[in-house]
Amino acid sequence: MRSEKIAPHLCKTIRGGRFVPIPGFPGEKIDRRLLPDIRWMKRRYDIFITDGYSRDPVHAESGEHPVGLATDIVPNFARGGSWGEVGDLAHLAEPRQDQPIMPWRWVGWNGDAGHGRGNHLHLSWSHSETRPGHPARVVYTRRCPGSGGDRQRDDGHHHRHHRSTGGTGAGDGSGDGGSTGGTGAGGGGTAPKLGKLAPVVPEEE
Repeated sequence: MRSEKIAPHLCKTIRGGRFVPIPGFPGEKIDRRLLPDIRWMKRRYDIFITDGYSRDPVHAESGEHPVGLATDIVPNFARGGSWGEVGDLAHLAEPRQDQPIMPWRWVGWNGDAGHGRGNHLHLSWSHSETRPGHPARVVYTRRCPGSGGDRQRDDGHHHRHHRSTGGTGAGDGSGDGGSTGGTGAGGGGTAPKLGKLAPVVPEEE
């Protein structure tokens, strides 16, 4: 596994993919290169993951669930989580409808059919092309795996939702929008040089 920070809040990791259990979410697995991002989201936004790596036909076969690079998220109510916090995470990943920032590839939230407040948030991470059931060679994440970067001070504090409605659009979750893929690192400045990415595949559920 070789990781490199290529922009603020953006890491490129080559090889090293393996589907592993997600700590704290029994029965769920993910590409291990996403674990630092998941730890950060869990700590900051009180999330609960209901699905990760999955070959279930309910998910798009050519999407990110079958390659371990997607999560379905709801609030962790047992820890005081709320839809407001999940909405704030959605808005971070996709500040404007259908315009996610890297490393996220597709964001399913308000305005996307089968997603949104009261249903779930879907997050997909960007990656090189691969086949279902096979880890991608290249994965882009917010935190670099194995670097301890998920403990950075800049956004490591626990988040509390304050009056924002969250989300990425004005829709109520009944629309059929789909993102065109992350195009920036969210940190301003010159866009990082990226390798060839797999095509975006929106989830319908």
